[in-house]
Amino acid sequence: MMEISDGGMVYSADRFSYKIVGSMVVGFALYGAERGLLAHFGYLRSYEQFRHTFGPADRAEEDRVYGDLLGYHSYYWHSRKHVYWSADDEDGNGCLSSISLGDYPGNAGPE
Repeated sequence: MMEISDGGMVYSADRFSYKIVGSMVVGFALYGAERGLLAHFGYLRSYEQFRHTFGPADRAEEDRVYGDLLGYHSYYWHSRKHVYWSADDEDGNGCLSSISLGDYPGNAGPE
């Protein structure tokens, strides 16, 4: 049995991680679009399809660097979920690349 007394992240080879605070699991994340658990959502090819499937977010933000669209952050406060859509182009085509649930910044509501 492993005990993590302070906190941190535990990563698995299956593109799954646990967030630990004070020896307790307070969140987990799924990541990696092509393999792992998120491969189930591989049929989603556009941000519009993603929004139709997941529903409207409580907060949605574009992720841009130097004016280029990288993706969209979508926060669902009731389920304490953050979903990241990686965009391949300005039209929003791309893939679902990560979902975090639990005690992560932004997941519980406005900060």
